[in-house]
Amino acid sequence: MQKLKIDDLMNYKFLSGVTVSPSGKKAVFLVKQADRKKNRYDSWVYMADLQTKEVRKLTSFGAEAHLMFEDENTVLFSSERVPEDRAEKNEEKTVFYRLSLQGGEAERAFEIPYSVDGIRKISEGRYAFTAVVDLNRPENEEERAEYQDYHILEELPYWENGAYFVSRFRRSLFVFEEGKTGEDRVKKMTADLFAVNDFRISGNRLVYTGASYDQLLPKTCGLFSCDPDTGKETVLVDQDQMSIGMFGCGEDMVYFAASTMDRYGSGQYPDLYLWKNGSCGRCAEFGHAVGAAPTGDIMLGGGERFLVLGDRALFTACVGTTGEIYECSAGQIKKAVSFDGSVDCFDAADGGFLMVGRTPGKLQELYYYTEKTGEYSQLSFLNEEVLRDKYVGELRYEGFTDSDGVAIDGWVIFPKDYDPEKTYPAILDMHGGPRVAFGNTFFHEMQWLANEGYFVFLCNPRGSDGRDNEFADLREKYGTVDFKDFMEFTDHVLERYPAIDRNRLGVTGGSYGGWMTNWIIGHTDRFAAAVSQRSFSNWLSDFGCSEIGFSFDVNENGGKTPWTAPEELWKRSPVAYADRVKTPTLFIHSLKDYNCPLSEGMQMFAALKYHGVPSRAFLFEGENHELSRSGKPVHRVRRLKEMKDWFDRYLCS
Repeated sequence: MQKLKIDDLMNYKFLSGVTVSPSGKKAVFLVKQADRKKNRYDSWVYMADLQTKEVRKLTSFGAEAHLMFEDENTVLFSSERVPEDRAEKNEEKTVFYRLSLQGGEAERAFEIPYSVDGIRKISEGRYAFTAVVDLNRPENEEERAEYQDYHILEELPYWENGAYFVSRFRRSLFVFEEGKTGEDRVKKMTADLFAVNDFRISGNRLVYTGASYDQLLPKTCGLFSCDPDTGKETVLVDQDQMSIGMFGCGEDMVYFAASTMDRYGSGQYPDLYLWKNGSCGRCAEFGHAVGAAPTGDIMLGGGERFLVLGDRALFTACVGTTGEIYECSAGQIKKAVSFDGSVDCFDAADGGFLMVGRTPGKLQELYYYTEKTGEYSQLSFLNEEVLRDKYVGELRYEGFTDSDGVAIDGWVIFPKDYDPEKTYPAILDMHGGPRVAFGNTFFHEMQWLANEGYFVFLCNPRGSDGRDNEFADLREKYGTVDFKDFMEFTDHVLERYPAIDRNRLGVTGGSYGGWMTNWIIGHTDRFAAAVSQRSFSNWLSDFGCSEIGFSFDVNENGGKTPWTAPEELWKRSPVAYADRVKTPTLFIHSLKDYNCPLSEGMQMFAALKYHGVPSRAFLFEGENHELSRSGKPVHRVRRLKEMKDWFDRYLCS
């Protein structure tokens, strides 16, 4: 069996945006793949015929996005196919093409003078779309050129991961009329200070979530609808009542997931609510993350994760260690689709559902679920060849019960060509979040490390997704119960697998996993090497530097701020224990990561350097918090190489 190589990442195909035709018998979806030479991802449109089971490629330009059916045989998508499709400097536009499934080339349909980030069809030739508007941007062309040299900050958050400064930026809702000309083609539907989270079409009305704010982004948001002809807005749920997440529309009804945040703060899981005929109420308790899936590094792009069919709402959720489809109807929630792995997005199809999914040991593929039989089958085989005859380590379940009597899910991946007579180094790999969960699905980073001769072990400690609110509630507990679970899981794995050399243990993680890496090396010397990625290290400084410092940090510390509890927050900060660290540590950070900003990783790096601990920082230009999942292909490969080189130096020499 051959080794899985670091560069195999370049050959993976990433599926997203599956959309079914009006008849339910055809579907289109997007497939992305890395282009090493251009250091980007190409994106193509594929079609699946649910009657013949044929899956084929429809486009070849590699720049397709925003995919939808206009009718049974016509698809609409955005693309940049000729130089004229690209916006001029300091300007914006998005060009759309139509393609007939009956044959022929795609034809240019229309262009919208904004960078569209979401679009839906209202009626023939009429579309609703969202785009980010900079309210500070001058109208005058000459002033716009000068505007590139300065930034005006008046709000929190003042910047956003990967997007730079965003004060007075608002995601706005528009209506586009294809048959009109000039300024009449585009009409803005939301007020200047209103920020749209998501939107849907319900009959001839627009339904959307969001909030109007000035100075400080609120934790709550509302549910609204408006008439695209008159622009008259109707408040369905006031924006000050709850935090509303995913939603879907039926006939005169809206199902939505929302949290009142009354028991577990802003991290509290949502329940299901129903707005119908002017009244609104909670219809079912759920207590899990709606729209979630087990984490991974082999997904790119989005897709539907919440829809309404008749009188029932269907949505994805991570419950336990799998991502499946759940149904809410008649005030009850039950599992609608059992799936071994993760459903990443889906749409309703003839007799069932079409899903992009990950199953154990495989990359993403397209699956068809038949409601009548309760079974699913694989339709696409786009990633079969890349893993053929490659070693993909089984995720051996190693769940255990910690010393507090809490069941913890965990797994171990054996190194390639494992020999029980030998000893091996091992790496504890920790997820971000912390309200995230590992499952039994393929993870390129871990599989590649296993192919390079490492045991890899991973778990979902307290604070993770997949259980209930109490399990996920880590407020004022960072570095306590979660640290205990990680250390006891390490003990459990070492006891179970004596082939692991206790003197050659490594630890790594990103985001919350980076925070925990920083915490671990300040509280134990059991790890011989560490790689801290996109981390934060100081609750005091992170408050003002992170895009979510004023919201997430305050919530996770039980409402305490740097002014109300400075000593307490310092004691909860990994950097406070940096003078105790002896573990050689590599810090990986992206310069456009404003979620866990550069200052957070670098102050930990500086502290280790000052105290004489072997350390290195590797910083990526042009990347953000999503480097490991959607960063430029060459950068993703280089990140993995840096990790392995560091572990090899301290665990294998």
